[in-house]
Amino acid sequence: MGIFGSNASGKTNLLDAINFALRAVRQSADWTEEESFPYQPFALDGISEAKTSAYEFDFTLTGTRYVYGFESDAEGIQSEWLSTFPEGRRRILFDRSGTGSNNYTFGRFLKGENVRISRKVDAKSLFLTVASKEGHAEIRRVQRWLARQIQYAAYSENQQKGRIRAIKKWMESDSIRRRAESLLKFADLGISRLTVEDVELAPDMLEMAVKVAESVFGTFGDSRFNKDEFMEFFLADQKRKIKFWHKGGGETGDYILDIENESSGTVAWLSLAIPALRAIDNGHVFVVDEIDASLHPRLTAAFISLFRDADINTEGAQLIFASHDTSLMGHLAGGALEKEDVWFAEKDEDGASEYYPLTDFPVKADHNLERRYLSGRYGAVPAVSWEDLRASLVVGDHE
Repeated sequence: MGIFGSNASGKTNLLDAINFALRAVRQSADWTEEESFPYQPFALDGISEAKTSAYEFDFTLTGTRYVYGFESDAEGIQSEWLSTFPEGRRRILFDRSGTGSNNYTFGRFLKGENVRISRKVDAKSLFLTVASKEGHAEIRRVQRWLARQIQYAAYSENQQKGRIRAIKKWMESDSIRRRAESLLKFADLGISRLTVEDVELAPDMLEMAVKVAESVFGTFGDSRFNKDEFMEFFLADQKRKIKFWHKGGGETGDYILDIENESSGTVAWLSLAIPALRAIDNGHVFVVDEIDASLHPRLTAAFISLFRDADINTEGAQLIFASHDTSLMGHLAGGALEKEDVWFAEKDEDGASEYYPLTDFPVKADHNLERRYLSGRYGAVPAVSWEDLRASLVVGDHE
């Protein structure tokens, strides 16, 4: 599924909302001591700040459909629900409105210490998260599926660095390393092979590590982190370097470059393609913001095709992405996309984002979708006027 639209149309906000809901599912049991619950209401009216935000996941687990969701505001969780649909008929597993065990309704099919666990849930915690932590078998299955099955690759330097750190570890496997080399060769980046090597750290790096550790543990203390483990992890990560082997001209042999000296496109491709392959291997949902950043359109189309190829994607992994690259609509990127995969994001006159599919419009086989989109046939394009801009910037007698 690809989401297209102009700048500030709400594409990233939608993906960030997915990421926030997953973070709550994973971590909310530990948010008890936080001053307030994370809450970012719509800011362009005077009404939404007093309303709740709702998040809901509709998914299939071991062949059965589940629907899980919650509503929250700055005070915390206002409602939460989980239902399942065996044989297409709805069964309520639990329904929560507010905090306290009296505000729960438990379905007769949810076996376990439901009431006892509900007493441990406060306003900033999800029942789903706390029950999983308490060992509730049925709830843990659902919580772990959501926590592990959906991976978000945000468009930021820190997120990219985090994925590269994971790749260093993964490439200890010869199989992963060979696949990474295949992906880089496919991308025509002039790279013949990859290695991961340990290097000696400069004295200033060791000094920096000590300062970072002192700063962290001066703030949080040893109750939340183990200082020795932190230092070991940090130094091991800094020592481990990915080396890119480039074929040199003449008889000079291979040139070896560190990742710091590689192009942004090479790093972007590596940091997305390897996590994507792991998502495909495990049948995960892979969510990517700005999928076309630093990538050639043909590489972006090839990336999408990894998920479309039934021989590669044997576990039913899904891709959700946001993009400005209209060439992906050109004949639907050579089969990388179907018309059902294309969605648009557009702001209404009040500044609120709306999302709608390409299938809302008549689409024929001979339509040039890219041209029709850019001409405004489907909306979700910026309303720009070169004449107005030029008139406001040209220096003339009107000054």
